[in-house]
Amino acid sequence: MNTLKRNIIYNYIVTTFVLLAVEIYLYKLLFDYVGALEAKTGIPEIIFMCLGLVIGFVLFGAFSYGYYRKVSGIIAEDAKRQVRQRNMLFANIAHDLKNPISSVLGYARALESDAVSDEEKQVVYRTISAKSLQIDEMIQKMFRYAKMESDGYSLCLKQADLCGVVRECAAMRYSEIESRGIDLAIDIPNEPLMCNIDPSELPRTIDNLISNAVKHNGYGIRLLIAVKNEGDCAKIIVADSGCEIPDGMKKAIFEPFQCSDESRMGKDGSGLGLAIAKRIMELHGGKLYIDNSFPNYTKAFIAEFR
Repeated sequence: MNTLKRNIIYNYIVTTFVLLAVEIYLYKLLFDYVGALEAKTGIPEIIFMCLGLVIGFVLFGAFSYGYYRKVSGIIAEDAKRQVRQRNMLFANIAHDLKNPISSVLGYARALESDAVSDEEKQVVYRTISAKSLQIDEMIQKMFRYAKMESDGYSLCLKQADLCGVVRECAAMRYSEIESRGIDLAIDIPNEPLMCNIDPSELPRTIDNLISNAVKHNGYGIRLLIAVKNEGDCAKIIVADSGCEIPDGMKKAIFEPFQCSDESRMGKDGSGLGLAIAKRIMELHGGKLYIDNSFPNYTKAFIAEFR
């Protein structure tokens, strides 16, 4: 939507500038030569002035029609893009929901038909619960992404300690990090770093970045969680020594369902986490990107505030 608005405003400015330049040039010519034209043709100046006004209105109509056609094309193309994106979103959600729903349905039918022994029932109940939680997480992420992409959605920004928020997010994931044998390094200043943030939404971005590093890499990797104050900007850095992300995927990976099938299906990825994280950073007026040349690590996700 922001891209569409920028394109419309850009075309409006260009069209208006060109129209004004053409009309100013034509009126200058008219004023410079109207006296000579009257002397040569005997036609009063007022006739030429009226003719100039008519030409001005014709030019205005022609430029307006051209602007209308251009903007209509931009809107139509953006509408097609949104339909394609929405269809892909629904198709991938249906694909990702199919397996856990099939598992829940299969286990429920097995329990209904009394095909499960008493010893196995607790395992089946736990599996149904886990699959149900997975389904709920996918649906919640879908609603959150749709909400953030809707017009009029805004964050509740206020001054808060960025270091404290990142420290809390790291603590929430510490047991999971430890269970996977990850060598964790924390580089967060002790002094507060006050930033204008949404304390309820920003932790989603931080938690998603930490969770991705834990889930989508092998055991025993090195993980860095850091906060840097660089004067004109503050950065949250989540770097790891796991698998690399190809340069061609550095932008696409932040689009909905653009991660690989292996990541989504084999490593419990939903395909929406990074898209939500990126959108949260954009609503903060910042950006989220990948640095493949971060010192001592294979990649770093960097959330930058201006």
